[in-house]
Amino acid sequence: MFKSLVPRNEIFYDFFDQICAGIVEGVELLSKMIEPGANTSEFAERIKSVEHQTDQIVHKLMSTLHTTFITPIDREDIHQLAVHLDDILDQAEAASSRIDHFCPECLPPELRELTAVLLVSAKLVQEMIALLRRLKKPARILELTVEIDRLEDEADAIRRGTIARLFREEKNAAELIKWKDILEYIERATDCCEDVANITEGIVLENT
Repeated sequence: MFKSLVPRNEIFYDFFDQICAGIVEGVELLSKMIEPGANTSEFAERIKSVEHQTDQIVHKLMSTLHTTFITPIDREDIHQLAVHLDDILDQAEAASSRIDHFCPECLPPELRELTAVLLVSAKLVQEMIALLRRLKKPARILELTVEIDRLEDEADAIRRGTIARLFREEKNAAELIKWKDILEYIERATDCCEDVANITEGIVLENT
């Protein structure tokens, strides 16, 4: 049984849900951005707009946290969740801006695979954080943390394998540098998903 967490301030969970919605929207746009024929500048602008709107929600959450005496979960956990959730979208936006600015040539096929892993991770983070509101399904939350960790390992393997292949096959050093940078930002976003999962796991274990 979970310990009683009353009184509860639902506004923090509302903020988390809004932030997660922004993350999923931003990563979905990134996935569309790398489709053949996509207008990369348009998608980069849209992702930047989502990132900016989500930043505003994070700022509101932080302001509310500083003025709230009693919080539904540990104050530091709320702060850390907000920071690392924000980092997910920051990394995805950084990847999109570099795709737009660098104008790299042929997209490595593994890029879509890596971005797909990030999108699945983002959606699992959204589900996991939504369940945190009532803490009624601790087993499911813990299952999600394990799967998000697994996906981070998968993303890291894709990134390493792709960079190794590019070093062997890519003759244009500039293109190699561009793609190494972009791939690393996308993989870092999955790292941030794992950070969120680890914090959430701690919250669940502390409240059992």
